[in-house]
Amino acid sequence: MNDIVQNLKSNMMIFLSIVFTIGILTFFFSCNSKSDKKKVGELKYGFSKVADTIKFYDTVLDEVDAPSFEILDEYFCKDKNQVFYHTTFRRSQDYFLTKGHNIQKLNGIDAATFVSLDYGYGKDSLSAWHKATPFEVSDIQSLSVMDYQFVKDKNHVYVQCKKVPNILGQSFERINTYYAKDALRYYYILSDGEKYTLKNIVCDYNSYAILDFTYSKDKEHAFYNGEKIQNATSENFQIINAPYSKDHQNVYFKSSILQNADPATFELYTENELSSSETYYARDKNSVFVNDKIFSNIDKASFRILNEKYCMDKNGVYFQMKIVKEAHAATFSVFPHIMGDADAEDKKNRYFEGKIVPK
Repeated sequence: MNDIVQNLKSNMMIFLSIVFTIGILTFFFSCNSKSDKKKVGELKYGFSKVADTIKFYDTVLDEVDAPSFEILDEYFCKDKNQVFYHTTFRRSQDYFLTKGHNIQKLNGIDAATFVSLDYGYGKDSLSAWHKATPFEVSDIQSLSVMDYQFVKDKNHVYVQCKKVPNILGQSFERINTYYAKDALRYYYILSDGEKYTLKNIVCDYNSYAILDFTYSKDKEHAFYNGEKIQNATSENFQIINAPYSKDHQNVYFKSSILQNADPATFELYTENELSSSETYYARDKNSVFVNDKIFSNIDKASFRILNEKYCMDKNGVYFQMKIVKEAHAATFSVFPHIMGDADAEDKKNRYFEGKIVPK
């Protein structure tokens, strides 16, 4: 019996030793395989190199000098003779499934002097480039890139590759997303998400101060998005909550006086925090305001905001200050978002933008 047990123990030790050895060998060859694969081919940004062949994903780069080939960044690569712009992108029809790839040789460029400047910009000894397109600058040597939209040299500033006149390039700096300055002026940066422009803020340069992303002031005036606020005095100026502000004389909506508003009692409704549009509700001791207009004939005591489009009082339901005909106020409710063809309902009907949805 002892011999049997001893044999079982011995066999188990042999089995474990074999398993351990196989594991070590598997790990070793796996590491070697990965190392060899990396050594043989894969570079970054979708490039690979095997012998004297350079590929961008499945595209072979013809007539590339492999020994001098280098990837500059996620936009540019080059060899001793030529420069390429490369990109990856997603198509809307299969956005989450596949990536598209494109690479093109840049013509009329000096590879020996070409350098990437980040954000898709580059330059050689003669020209500036944004992705695959050259653009004109006044001094290529001093050209520097600030971000995706702003480039400067010692003479000028360029916004989306176009020269902006009357700005001192050498001293120009972008303060934040909305403001910039040079040695003489401050600028407000206007953007719709695609196009960017610089607006000169006509202010006293030495006393100018940025209050937040919307408001600023100098020793005399206050500004909304870089535009002087009508009659606003700097000394007593207060931000209520954009787009409302006030001083001791007036309440302001954006850059204009909000007529008949009382600065001492003016306040915004807390329901504005739920708004996702450009509709704002406010009140003072006398009136209810929607943006820059008085909501006439509303019962202030029973007034209630349902969302940025709908509100109500004891007399009825309103869509953008217009009465919703046939609405039953006691059962009227709004949807958190459009549901099918409707955005609200009561016990009798469904509604879309203040009108009954036909059944």
